Amino acid sequence: MFITIAGLFFGAEVQALSCMRPNLAEAFNRFQASDDTYVIALGKVRPTDKQPPYVEGRPRKMAAELSGRFMGLDGFGAQTSRSMTIQTHCLAHWCGGLPASPDQEQLMFLRRAADGLILDMQACPDGSLTLPTKDRIELLQSCLKQGKCTGSDLQKMETR
Repeated sequence: MFITIAGLFFGAEVQALSCMRPNLAEAFNRFQASDDTYVIALGKVRPTDKQPPYVEGRPRKMAAELSGRFMGLDGFGAQTSRSMTIQTHCLAHWCGGLPASPDQEQLMFLRRAADGLILDMQACPDGSLTLPTKDRIELLQSCLKQGKCTGSDLQKMETR
């Protein structure tokens, strides 16, 4: 009888999502190698729609407003505002969230699509959205000029 009861308690799988801390240099290289085109922006993202309900297997999309600047080879361009999309992706029932605060500047990789810019939020943070620091901005600027992040760039970001 004990074995049957124990099997009921311990037989069920314990499930949890375990995410590694993203490395910004690895993220840059991954986005750079992608078939999609990405741009780097520094700014604030404010959702203008409500988050749609979760439907298994389908990303959730909502309209948003970006107020910020885009990074180029010579630094950041002029301040701009534009419409964009936040797309949250799910892994089982764990889903990517929204930017923590619409009043806080974020450093982000935005995917260019036929219908505009998209911020993809994964179930596990993948480096597409991070708080800006001088080190992070300088690293991304260097990687952009070189076309990739080097091994030493990857190591630098491991400690940050």
